[in-house]
Amino acid sequence: MVSARHYDKKIRIGYVPMTDCATLIASEALNLFQKYDLQVELVREPGWATVREKMLNSELDGAHAPASMVFEMTCGLGVVPSVAVTGFVMALNGNAITLSNELWDMGVRDASTLKKVIHQNKDKRKFTFAGVLNYSSQHYQMRKWLRSANIDPDNDVRIAIVPPPLVFSNLEKGFLDGYCVAEPWNSIGITQGQGWCATLSCQLDPGHVEKIFMVRADFDEKHRSEHLRLICVLMDAAKYCDNPENREFLVEILSSSQYLSVSKKALRSALVGPFDMGKGRTANAENAITFHKNKACVPNEKKSRWVLDEIIGNHLENGKRKEMEQAIRRVFREDIFYEAKALHKKMNER
Repeated sequence: MVSARHYDKKIRIGYVPMTDCATLIASEALNLFQKYDLQVELVREPGWATVREKMLNSELDGAHAPASMVFEMTCGLGVVPSVAVTGFVMALNGNAITLSNELWDMGVRDASTLKKVIHQNKDKRKFTFAGVLNYSSQHYQMRKWLRSANIDPDNDVRIAIVPPPLVFSNLEKGFLDGYCVAEPWNSIGITQGQGWCATLSCQLDPGHVEKIFMVRADFDEKHRSEHLRLICVLMDAAKYCDNPENREFLVEILSSSQYLSVSKKALRSALVGPFDMGKGRTANAENAITFHKNKACVPNEKKSRWVLDEIIGNHLENGKRKEMEQAIRRVFREDIFYEAKALHKKMNER
C-alpha cells in the first residue's frame, strides 16, 4: 500500500557520469519527475566510493549504483552495515574491456595472445589492469576475461581499482595496460586512438545485471509513496531509452556539459552503433546496453544470485557468505517493482 507520508524536500539522487545513468537523465530532460509529482535533484558524483559514502550518511536519498552495492552496504563489506534495497534495475550489459595500443603492437588480439605476451615478458615487467570498484561487475569481468586464458589475476598481472572517469587518462599516461569499465569510458579512449576494445560485456557475460536504482531501506519504509513513484518514472524512462528512434536524442542530452560532458561520437558507439572496437574493427551494438527489453528492469532473484555468485567467486565475501545468502531476496526487491508497476498502470489510466 502506498504511504501517504509526504517527503517535504527535494529528493537527492546521485549518479556517476556514464551511459547507464541514461534513465535518470532522460527522466529529468523529459520532465517525468513532474509527471509523477516528484521534486528531484540529480547530483553528479565523481565515483562509486563517493556514492556509497553519501548513501551511508544519508546525504543522498537514492542513487544510480553498481548492482553489488546493495550487498556491500547491507552486509557491511568494508563499511558499517546499513540496509539498502533496489526495486529497479537500471541497465544490463554496458561494459567493455579496453587495452593499450602498446599491447596491440606486441601482438595481443584477445586473452589467449595476451597470455603469450605476459609469458614472454615475465622477467621484464608485470602488466597492470583495472576495474572501477572491488564490488563491481567491471572488476569481476576483468578477472573473468583474464581467467578465460588461464591468466591468474592475482599473480600473473596486477589489478588496480580506478574510478571510471580516470581510467582513460591512466591508460593514456601508461599507468595501465587495460581496463574494464562501463561506457562511454571505453569509447572515449578508442575514438581518440588511445586504445582498442578486446570484448564487450554483452559478448563476455550476456545479459549481466549492471546498474541498479538503490535506496536505503529506511527511505523505502518512511517514503514508500515517493519510492514507488520514482520507479514509475524510471519505467517510463527505460522504455524511452531502449527505443532506437530515441537514441540520437539521448546522445544529445547525455553529451551536454550538464550531464556527462563527453563527445557525441563516443556515446553513439554503444547507444546507436555500430560499436567502434578500434583498429578498424566494429561490432553490433544491438545488445551493447539494455535498459528495458527482456524484463531488464525487474530486480529478481536470478539477478541477485548472479551478483552474489560473482562476489563469492572472486573471494570478496569477507567471511559473510551466509549473511549475504540470506539477503538475496531482501536487497533485490521484486515485490517493490511489481507494486510500482501496479501504481504505474493505475496512474496512467487516469
